[in-house]
Amino acid sequence: MTQWITTISLGSILAITSVFWMADDTHSKSIDAPYEVSVKHVQDDTDYEGVPQAIESTMEFVSTNHACDKCSSKDPALHHKHQCQSHNFKQDNQYRGIEVGGNRWIKMACDEAHQSVKEGGGPFGAVVVQIDDASNKVIRFWRCRNQVTKNIDPTAHAEVSAVRTVASELGVFNLGNIRQDDPRLKLTQPGETSHCEIYSSCEPCPMCYAAIRWARIDTIVFSATRYDAAEPGVDFSDLELYQELATPYQDRASNGLRVYQATTKNSLDAFNLWKNTDKVAY
Repeated sequence: MTQWITTISLGSILAITSVFWMADDTHSKSIDAPYEVSVKHVQDDTDYEGVPQAIESTMEFVSTNHACDKCSSKDPALHHKHQCQSHNFKQDNQYRGIEVGGNRWIKMACDEAHQSVKEGGGPFGAVVVQIDDASNKVIRFWRCRNQVTKNIDPTAHAEVSAVRTVASELGVFNLGNIRQDDPRLKLTQPGETSHCEIYSSCEPCPMCYAAIRWARIDTIVFSATRYDAAEPGVDFSDLELYQELATPYQDRASNGLRVYQATTKNSLDAFNLWKNTDKVAY
């Protein structure tokens, strides 16, 4: 009997503590989600400085056989197997016209990526910033990491995890136009409208880019390039995916992929029902 009362009391204390913690969203906190995530939501009230200022185009690529100052391989117990890289790798002038310097948000995203590696995760991080349209103040931001190995989920890239969590936490589909009068909105905002922008430690892969755009986010700032991600020792090659998406289906067999379009009588039933049904559009 005594043990049962102790259990009830402990449970009550934990429940009450949880209620007070969730009610006070002025603190940094981890977000509850269906699976384990590394996302921290932080209140803010600072002016948003906007995306970083443009810089001159740089095509420099420098590597060294020695550990760089920030490389974890400085630890003598670790073998320095691959060259360190000190500048972003760029090809074909495809980044010309979009090159900018740094700000606190892109640095924060890169810090998340670095910390993720230290804790056994993938080398990717992202930050989503919610900005009040009228005052241009930062309402809140989310710091996110890659969760592929942690959740055994190949889709849990940093940007996808960020979009999933931010949308769920705010309660809206459209992160590009968040309205104060939206009955689904879960978190308060000072003005009638706000929007989100995303900072990623690395150029989004096709999946992440699509997730960001489906969320209607129209400002993306990334740091490392797809070529940096494909370097030996990093080995995340989005190049093959980009090339595959640009290839007709019938020509993708060279990649070991088989894709077919099937004709079946019920293929349009769901779309036809959707057309003529009251629904939540997204």
